[in-house]
Amino acid sequence: MNHKSVEHAHTETPANAEVNTIYHTLLSYDDAATKARYLVEKYHSVLDGSVLDVGCGKRLIGDLVPKPDLYTGIDIKAPCDAVVDLEHEALPFEDHSFDAVICSDVLEHLEAAHQMFDECCRVARSRVIISLPNPARDFLRQVFGGSEGRLLYYGLPGENPGNRHRWFFGFEEAVEFVQAGASRNSWTVEQLDSIHDGCCYWLNGRGEDVLNCPNLTRGHLWAILKRS
Repeated sequence: MNHKSVEHAHTETPANAEVNTIYHTLLSYDDAATKARYLVEKYHSVLDGSVLDVGCGKRLIGDLVPKPDLYTGIDIKAPCDAVVDLEHEALPFEDHSFDAVICSDVLEHLEAAHQMFDECCRVARSRVIISLPNPARDFLRQVFGGSEGRLLYYGLPGENPGNRHRWFFGFEEAVEFVQAGASRNSWTVEQLDSIHDGCCYWLNGRGEDVLNCPNLTRGHLWAILKRS
């Protein structure tokens, strides 16, 4: 078989043709700071009220939203506005407490991913923004990039790394997860799209690319949900 790695630096296309592209930006990202700018510019029209950032990390989004005084960031450790054990605790807020809830690259770190998805929907009044990686694609890119089979956020290191993924999945499974969660909570998926599409190709003896499927080629999933 022949293989090669290819990537589109910035490709953003709907994952479902029935979901219109309402939110968009020309920005891309390659680290936490640029991802925060990408998120706020893309979804700025729904971030002009109270915002809860679940798994806020260093609170980078808090400095970028239109009204920083209405921003609340929570995580398992400082710096954040409130320390919450996202794995074992419900969100310490009343129903419909925030205009928008952000949960970006967080759920894959939680064994209780489905419960936290539901919690985000519970405390949001209008919108929930969720992003998820594509670990299956990332694995292929790392292997073909010379990682010798080792995979960031997985494996069995000698010491507990703390920051690791609990779930291994592809793009289509991430879409199904979001759609099922939205349905379970009676929310509507307003938009699904991806960024950093492209991966590797691997040709079999018939010249067919055995890796050419959305689960392995689509990049980060971005989803925004609207209360029905």
